[in-house]
Amino acid sequence: MATTISKPCNKIPFELFCRVCEDIYNAKNEKKVLILEKFISKCRGSIEKSDNLNIEDTFYPALRLLLPVSDKQRGAYGVKEAALGKLYVKILCLAKDSPDAQKLLNFRVPKVSGSTAGDFAETLYWVIRSRFEDNGSMTIADINQILDEIALKHATNESREVEQILQSMLLKVSAIEQKWLIRLLLKDMRLGLAHTKILKAYHDDANDLYDVCNDLRKVCKMLNNPSVVLHEISVNLFEPFCPMLSQRCEITDDSKINKTIKNEDLFVDIKLDGERFQLHWSKENNIFKYFSRRGNDYTDTYGCNDVNGVLSPVLSKQFKSDVKNCILDGEMMCYNTKYKSFSTKAMNIDVKKLRIGNTHQPCFCVFDILYYNDRVITNLPLEKRLDILNTIFEPLEGVFVHTTRHKAKKNELMKYLNDAIDNHEEGIVVKDPLSIYKPNSRNAGWYKIKPEYTDGALIELDLLIIGGYYGEGKKRGVVSHFLMGLLEKDGESFKCSAISRVSSGFSTEELADLSKKLSSHWKRVYPGKMPPNIEWGKEKPDLWIEPESSVIVQVKATEIMTSHTFKSKITLRFPRIERVRYDKPWHDCLTVNEFESIIKQTEGKLYTSNIDETNSSGKIKKNRVTLTVDKKFLGPNIRDVKSINNMFEDKEFCVLNDSETLNKSEIEKKILEYGGRVVQNPGNDTFCVLANNIKHIRAHAIKLSGKHSIISTKWILSCFIDNEFLNWTPENVLFLSKEHQLLMDENFDQYGDSYTELATVETLRRAMDRVELDDDLVNTEVDAFLEFQNELFNEEQCFKIFEKCQVYFDDLNLENLPVRNFHTNTVLEMLIFKFNGGTVCKNIDSNTTHVVIHSSNKNNVNKYQTMKRDQNQAFEIVDENWITQKIKW
Repeated sequence: MATTISKPCNKIPFELFCRVCEDIYNAKNEKKVLILEKFISKCRGSIEKSDNLNIEDTFYPALRLLLPVSDKQRGAYGVKEAALGKLYVKILCLAKDSPDAQKLLNFRVPKVSGSTAGDFAETLYWVIRSRFEDNGSMTIADINQILDEIALKHATNESREVEQILQSMLLKVSAIEQKWLIRLLLKDMRLGLAHTKILKAYHDDANDLYDVCNDLRKVCKMLNNPSVVLHEISVNLFEPFCPMLSQRCEITDDSKINKTIKNEDLFVDIKLDGERFQLHWSKENNIFKYFSRRGNDYTDTYGCNDVNGVLSPVLSKQFKSDVKNCILDGEMMCYNTKYKSFSTKAMNIDVKKLRIGNTHQPCFCVFDILYYNDRVITNLPLEKRLDILNTIFEPLEGVFVHTTRHKAKKNELMKYLNDAIDNHEEGIVVKDPLSIYKPNSRNAGWYKIKPEYTDGALIELDLLIIGGYYGEGKKRGVVSHFLMGLLEKDGESFKCSAISRVSSGFSTEELADLSKKLSSHWKRVYPGKMPPNIEWGKEKPDLWIEPESSVIVQVKATEIMTSHTFKSKITLRFPRIERVRYDKPWHDCLTVNEFESIIKQTEGKLYTSNIDETNSSGKIKKNRVTLTVDKKFLGPNIRDVKSINNMFEDKEFCVLNDSETLNKSEIEKKILEYGGRVVQNPGNDTFCVLANNIKHIRAHAIKLSGKHSIISTKWILSCFIDNEFLNWTPENVLFLSKEHQLLMDENFDQYGDSYTELATVETLRRAMDRVELDDDLVNTEVDAFLEFQNELFNEEQCFKIFEKCQVYFDDLNLENLPVRNFHTNTVLEMLIFKFNGGTVCKNIDSNTTHVVIHSSNKNNVNKYQTMKRDQNQAFEIVDENWITQKIKW
């Protein structure tokens, strides 16, 4: 980086900005801030003129590039990695199947992108670093202007113009500039610095000011002089700010609430599952402003006055006559007019796209007031703010309402939490009546309590991992999110149905262990192709895994919800991973039938049903449970067994299912009658497992263990019919253990043909059915075949028609022969020629006897005739048919 910067920040070369970002990106943690502070000090506008400095001469042009997500003055670009990858393939004129194109189009796949997997900008840099000039000519001002144009075009749905702007811009900047420009477009700078550290590097009070105003322009304007301290920051009308937040709390953690809230009385709000919004209104100016939690402006959607928009015309009529202006804090909810209830986020409904009068309409639920009649009232205690709030507007059902609120004692919190769960609410928010409003603070007297925060309050579900998603940032190239499934059995077949996506709950060590175990089993998901035995809906993962290779994960969730994202049309609300169940085989996961039973028992609420049932001592009651075994797992009644003979003496069998003629218990009874033993699970003494096919769920799991042989039930039926113990034959075998495989290899070859028994038509037919073409048996090297020929025929002239011929093949690259379409360029004729003893010349010399010119290239004949005449060569000129005509087929 240059030692001095004399130009205003706006005129600084963009390449210099990129070099600074590269230095920060590569620096260790303690040096990142030092590099940034040095850059800021040289680019900050004149401190002496801070009071009337032009905004473009402050650090704002660069700060909005360092913090693209925090820059609310510029909208979205509508550009994602997939579109950029296709655009670069087009700009660079790359073949879609080329390695560079595949890196750009599949940048998340480690096997394709290598060490840069998951980081599109870094992957792009390594693809284009040698294709573009080293130095660019654009300034920070130029880049900001172009980004403004892209955001504007995207806002007006002019996608083609966006592509044209990008294409013309990308050709004007160097590879390193394109790398950081892509990070800007994706709004992900990856500098390794949180936005709070970047703002603090600019000014000690920058974070406090930004939390209130959410405006980088204002931060740079007011705090350009680092020596000026902002003593008091107020909430201002029509300027967004970060709202006050709630601290997470467990219902059992009484000390946290008792320590901070002195009053015995509390306010308990129902926690809403919508989007946090603040409403700014002025009656005199007839102006409405709507801002989201992150300061995004949605006024165009809801209306800037009492005439335009979805909500403002209705809300303007509900304010009381004595209200001049106000700022309200609340939640924008989706209200179902048919059922008179709120919908949740899990239904994938965007509240910003709803309209009044539809089945689902927006409803603004208010729970606080911060500004009233030209006065900031954040320093008033909550109970006084609520007294004012109750006089502000007349509620309108389903459109403009107060949040449901209760005045409660500290010992009543469990009751209100259970009521919230019964009503399918997200949880409760406990508030200190004396708390003042502190923007962007989680430690100011508000506590959110959800059932999933409380240990023992939720049912644990054993779900199977069936898909995976690549992570981003520090987890790029690593599968950090998982698609969970239920097992659905249909007779002897099975499939897994997706139920939820989950990521939270893992520690770094647990995720690393799980990733190591599953890494070799992941398979790519291809568009339009559904893996066997797995079903999902719209939620398509990056990778999938065969159920037999997967593991069970113990998951907790608050409730079961309707969702069109998954095939099952339901999903889990707030799922969290408890632990990985390596001790359970994959087929022991929760089944669809078991899950449906849980839904019926809990009515969709996955919390312990007896959580509030206590006895006189205050302990939770536990219902006595009688354990029973399903009939299909019970063995035969020994009293009904009559001995026939002892052909199965000292042999133990495990029968998995029915046969075509006998059910499972009848087969087991027969085994006992012939002197054998029966167990329900194979052990160390088990002779074999009997099953109808290897696709049976338990049979497949036993095969994976490799400890027991699995034999078709048809074999034991034959033993019953012949009344004697019959040796296994290959047609009886579904799977063999290592010991039994060695015994089988002594009596049968690899195709099941016996070494000792006479063959019959039926046994030969079965053996030939098992024969498959083995590529290793096909030897394409002719020389190896000639060695075999010499051994077989000694010196007799067999397959040596062209032994004395040395042929040059026209237009044939011997170093790069095709593996398909042998008829092109005389490849097939060349192989036949060599197979029959001929020698192929790489070049024409005095030993060459023939030159073969393919009949499609007769124009080349003159060239070789001239060569033959000028060099006095004796070779003959022939076409490919000469070879086939010489051979007597």
